[in-house]
Amino acid sequence: MLVILVGTIASGKSTWAKQKAYDGFLVLNDDSIVTMLHGGNYDLYNKELKPVYKSIENAIVSSVLSAGKDIIIDRGVNITRRSRKRWIGIASAFDVESHVIVFPFKELEVHVERRMKDPRGLSYEEWMEAVRRHIKEYEVPFVEEGFKTVKWI
Repeated sequence: MLVILVGTIASGKSTWAKQKAYDGFLVLNDDSIVTMLHGGNYDLYNKELKPVYKSIENAIVSSVLSAGKDIIIDRGVNITRRSRKRWIGIASAFDVESHVIVFPFKELEVHVERRMKDPRGLSYEEWMEAVRRHIKEYEVPFVEEGFKTVKWI
C-alpha cells in the first residue's frame, strides 16, 4: 500500500507519518533526504539538485514496494493532481493500491506560526506566501485520479 499525504506546510502530515511508523509503515520524507545529503543541514537545500532528490525518492519508494512493504509519502504538499500522479504511477507499476489522506487547511497564520518553530532559513513573510500559493494551487483529490480511498483528517 502507498499512502500519499496531502496538505499545506505545518498541517500535521509529518507528525501523523511519524506515528504510523510505529504501526510498521515506512515513511518517505523529502526533508530527511535533503538533510541527509547536506550533512544534517537542511538550510543547504539546492533547487538545482532537485533531480537528485527525486531520483533518491523514486529509488526508495520502488525498493519499499518491491519488498512488499507499505509506505507513506510525506513529501512536499502533494496539493496538485500532477504532483500526486507520480506516486500513483509508481504504485501502479508495482500493482499496489494508493490511498490519500488529506490534512485540514487552517487559517494562514496557524500554518506559518507552526512552521516558524523550524523556519529553515525562511522568513515569516516567505512562509506566508508559500501557504497562500498552496491554497491557490490546491486541487481536491478524487478517487478517479487512481486512488483506492481518499480520507480527510
